[in-house]
Amino acid sequence: MAKYSGVMQIMQYIVSSGGPSEGIYVNSSKSERPSIYTPYYGDYFEKIGLKLRYLVNSVIPHSGEPEKYKDVAAIANILETYEAWLMFDVCGAAPYTEAFKLTSEGIRTPRYDLYQKDLNNEPLYKVFDKKVKDNIAVLQASDDTQYKLENNDYFYTGDVAKWIKFANTLRIKMAQRLEKADNAFYKSVVAEVLSDKGGIISTNGESCIYNHPNEYNDNTDDTHILTNQYCASRTLVNFLKAYEDPRLPLLVRRNGFGKGNNNKKNDELVEDLQKYYPDYETKFAQWTGRYVGMSANPDSASSAWSKSAYITIPYVDNEGVDKNMEIRHNCQIESRYYVKNGGKVGTQITARDKEDNIYDVSQEQISLFTPLITYPETCFMMAEIAFKEKKAMGGKDAAAWFKEGIRASLEQYQAWAEKMMVPSAMNKNSDNYNPITEEKITAYLARQEFQEVSLEKIVTQQWINLFMRPEEAWATWKRTGLPAFKKQPEPENGVAFFEILTTADKELLIPRRGTVNAPNSENMDNYNAAVEALKADANFGTDMKNTEGRIWWDKP
Repeated sequence: MAKYSGVMQIMQYIVSSGGPSEGIYVNSSKSERPSIYTPYYGDYFEKIGLKLRYLVNSVIPHSGEPEKYKDVAAIANILETYEAWLMFDVCGAAPYTEAFKLTSEGIRTPRYDLYQKDLNNEPLYKVFDKKVKDNIAVLQASDDTQYKLENNDYFYTGDVAKWIKFANTLRIKMAQRLEKADNAFYKSVVAEVLSDKGGIISTNGESCIYNHPNEYNDNTDDTHILTNQYCASRTLVNFLKAYEDPRLPLLVRRNGFGKGNNNKKNDELVEDLQKYYPDYETKFAQWTGRYVGMSANPDSASSAWSKSAYITIPYVDNEGVDKNMEIRHNCQIESRYYVKNGGKVGTQITARDKEDNIYDVSQEQISLFTPLITYPETCFMMAEIAFKEKKAMGGKDAAAWFKEGIRASLEQYQAWAEKMMVPSAMNKNSDNYNPITEEKITAYLARQEFQEVSLEKIVTQQWINLFMRPEEAWATWKRTGLPAFKKQPEPENGVAFFEILTTADKELLIPRRGTVNAPNSENMDNYNAAVEALKADANFGTDMKNTEGRIWWDKP
């Protein structure tokens, strides 16, 4: 849920249905600072990192057959490194070298490593890269004696070749963060990986996606807030509309100014609108296009467009009584990607906020998923690298990677929408059935705006593609400064723009980092030492709470 209130908003995918708020942004005239939620720190120390290190360091060595589980250990090491990297990428410091060593070495108060320097005075980012590289070598030496994970592997069902491709792609992704901080290392990793016989992720079927067990998040009563507490942003909707993007009906639900949005109660209200406002299509022309996003700018929060998801329209009924009707004029995003059936109608959500129950299916038929690194993301990453190198990289030039990324993203979202039972993608009986077809893909790729490639266009398509991975959109924005800002977020020549953020005409800033969680009192000395070490970098800021500051890799 905190993803919705934080990173999805600052990356202008969604806006609070009560209007945009300055509270999630940095106002330099105030002492308070927002702390953007990411799950990485808690996930690493309480779940993923803890369990993977225990598997590798305790379970496998004491299994009686450690040689049989080399592949399992290698996969665990790669995933553990990925999770640790995500944590350092946002926080900059955490216990790593001495973490989880209470039982084995009696370390009760672990010291903190920094992204740029571990406790052995080695760049931690190089330690991460070497660990992934070494475990790729283990997988490349796999043989028939190794334990077969098969369906116990919720990512690749035990396909070692795909794990190698994920790990190689991860090496490039981690290195790309260092383009400004350690350019020589970044380029050396890219060159080495692209010459490796294992290859990188090269099809949608090779995307690294964690497929949750079926019972995961079955109780959606407490997670349906995405459906009724947020709207699609103007930035997102404007871009998708401007270029007739086939992803629009799959990512955004139509507003209430017309029938056909899979909601009977809304259709009944539209009949009243038509009855009392026969000219409603012209009188409310700014909303009858059906796809309308809410402004992300807090200075717009009092406007009719952006103070609420619904607008109040007065009318006089047949008996001469003054009444009001509430029409949803700002769209929602399609929440089914995040919550089974988009959430349940309950105490916080009205029937009008979700698609009718006839479009729901048994919870047992739906399994949620979390993408780690996908093929479209890989394509746009390679397009950016090739564009900057001014030559083909990984067998394609920037334009080829760019177009391949668009195609892969369109195909990916159609497949994901079908998996999550999004009516517009898979239910021919739904009011808004509008799937992504080969014909639409071909037409989109043929648009004039996409015949030439630029960094801005590459990042724009990456931003759209990262709809389900907004944390990576945040990282991309920090690396590139794109999408750029302008007063009205109208796209130009295939390039998206974020909306300028102000309060009382004072510019607001997007936070650039998280904060490091304070430990229990026993380890506060080590924590405080880490904070001082982070502050030694002037770009970090003078206080941990100064989240407009930068992690070491995030250079101006």
